[in-house]
Amino acid sequence: MVERDPQVMALKQAVAIMSSRTFGERWAEALLEARYSQKYGLRRTSNQAYDLLEHGGKRAESKFSRLFLPLPEVDDDLKLPLNQGSTKSYASLGGSWTANFQKLHPKEFDILYYGLVLDEGILIHRAAVEDLHLSNQHRNNTEIKQFHIDQDSLQGHSAHRIEMLSWSEVYTIVSG
Repeated sequence: MVERDPQVMALKQAVAIMSSRTFGERWAEALLEARYSQKYGLRRTSNQAYDLLEHGGKRAESKFSRLFLPLPEVDDDLKLPLNQGSTKSYASLGGSWTANFQKLHPKEFDILYYGLVLDEGILIHRAAVEDLHLSNQHRNNTEIKQFHIDQDSLQGHSAHRIEMLSWSEVYTIVSG
């Protein structure tokens, strides 16, 4: 469904242009807390090692990735801003995209909430750290991990999927 509500479209674009830190460390965590505080007891924490706490004291980390369409090809990199336009366009769930979740410290958390921000909405997953297939982010550092998802490997994450929030649902949560 193509979203046409101007308020929802404004929210979608505002999420697109947020700074990375504001998006990941403030907004995505707040969205998770607002949506799942009752179901999982999620609440934000000031602990530097993890982002959220669940019922029973489970430590939770959150990682969200905004997936955008690639920039148009240009012959002169200087002209990139002229061809990009003034808005960012999200990739579609059925399109070609890759998400890279980095800076994971699996010894520091029990549960990972990870989200894919797409044109259709936000696809949210929840997985126990031992269920994640992580690789070393850096060759000589075995403490910091990462994992990738693309349109071809997404099905392998279906067991961890909580839901796909449409942008209208996100707007309802945010404006609530």
